[in-house]
Amino acid sequence: MEAKLFFFAIGWWLCCYHPWTNVHGEYYSSVEQMRKLLKLEESLVASLGQYIKLHEQKIEFLHRQRDLLEKELKKGLKDDIEYSSNPVSAFLMVNRLVNDWERLRAFMDMDVGAKLQNTTEMPTHEDLIGVVEGLARLQDMYELNAKEMASGKLLDRTIGRQLKTAECYEIGNKLTAAKSYRHAVSWLRESLRLWTMDSPGVSKVEVMNALSYALSHQGEYEEALELTQKVLKLQPDNQRALNSKEPLEKWIEYKKQHGLPPPVPEPYVKNYPSLCRGDDQRPAKELAKLRCRYEHNRTPFLRISPLKLQEVNHDPMIVMYHDVISNKEIDAIISISKPLMHRSMVGDDHEKAVSKTRTSSNAWLDDVMHPVVRTLSQRTEDMTNLAMTAAERLQVGNYGIGGHYLPHYDYAVAEEGKEVYPSIGKGNRIATVMYYLSDVAIGGATVFPQLGLGVFPQKGSAIFWYNLHANGTVDHRTLHGACPVFVGSKWVGNKWIHERGQEFRRSCELDPKV
Repeated sequence: MEAKLFFFAIGWWLCCYHPWTNVHGEYYSSVEQMRKLLKLEESLVASLGQYIKLHEQKIEFLHRQRDLLEKELKKGLKDDIEYSSNPVSAFLMVNRLVNDWERLRAFMDMDVGAKLQNTTEMPTHEDLIGVVEGLARLQDMYELNAKEMASGKLLDRTIGRQLKTAECYEIGNKLTAAKSYRHAVSWLRESLRLWTMDSPGVSKVEVMNALSYALSHQGEYEEALELTQKVLKLQPDNQRALNSKEPLEKWIEYKKQHGLPPPVPEPYVKNYPSLCRGDDQRPAKELAKLRCRYEHNRTPFLRISPLKLQEVNHDPMIVMYHDVISNKEIDAIISISKPLMHRSMVGDDHEKAVSKTRTSSNAWLDDVMHPVVRTLSQRTEDMTNLAMTAAERLQVGNYGIGGHYLPHYDYAVAEEGKEVYPSIGKGNRIATVMYYLSDVAIGGATVFPQLGLGVFPQKGSAIFWYNLHANGTVDHRTLHGACPVFVGSKWVGNKWIHERGQEFRRSCELDPKV
């Protein structure tokens, strides 16, 4: 409340202030991008320290602000990956940078010669919405409630501190803005539960009005009206409550007469959420047939350096290779990729677009870019016995807050008279190899809903499967998805291999099961 009053008192100066221009950075789609924000905030804290020395008349207020920001910053720098990937702390960080730091920037720029300087693009409101959407996704997928998340303790581990009333309120408001009303209700309820007379930054009336609005969008008109009436008892002239009362009464009457429309079904494929939570749904009899072995027969190189192969599934055959890429090679791949990262898209050569079904950033690496990339292509050929002349470039991906890729197929289905992947000209994707370039603390599994199995990332390993039957037709059972990352930074390297040029590597059979 003190901060609000202070900024209100100087608000008239802001009318003459030319705001600092933001550039859309879209940080939320990559944890690696989110980590940059910690460095950005670190530089801003340092700039703020210099500024305080020039303005003694403001030092008491600014010291208090800096202490609060620095305390939170130190927590983040202690473990930057966990802090940046934790959806709650990530929201608070982006919210500070989008809102709090801009207010401080405006305050510091008033009638003075010094300004906060930084070389990193500031996050935007789009990033803020992206973070809360990721948070809502995690709540759904891992069956988490707002009270647990606000407590800072989840799944037997501490992932942050206890959130304050105003912070839960802010998350609820942003979820409302994202039209995620069900999740907004849970966070606003928690804000109301935590509220006391000493709660800074938000009034009880503000929380109740926001909760009433979110409830009304969930069809809970009776409870929404009850909250509105409570607001009017506390503040009879509250305009928001007065404007809401009559419409809510009408909706209650409509609900009595006509009921509510059926709820919108969840967008998840059957088994997807439970598999993401680690529920392998195959019978023990089937699992007992899976084996581990050394693969050394295919090429001369494998005779001196056999691969560690783990059978994940027999039909279709899915295998996992362990210790196939070293930490040094992984560091090189990620280092090359970082400056090339862009938001991942979905679609084929004819039409690609950014989609909320896939929240990650990626980069494409050619063999000629670095010896490690070239080495990885050769290793992929040794693993799969498929020719790399028909392989795509290595795609390196990093997932963002709650980063995921809903179940999809890696192969394409051609429209009549059109070729699949015409820009490549090598036919369909016959196989997929996915390298895991990092461990993930919680979440991030690769799951196959139709097969009832999931594979969790293990740094240095790779998973391999065929997307097409032996006769060249598509295998619908290879539907797979990337589960939301809860805590950690998930890095993967995808190598998609096409069918032309593989005739003598994987012979075409009339029987698809051969």
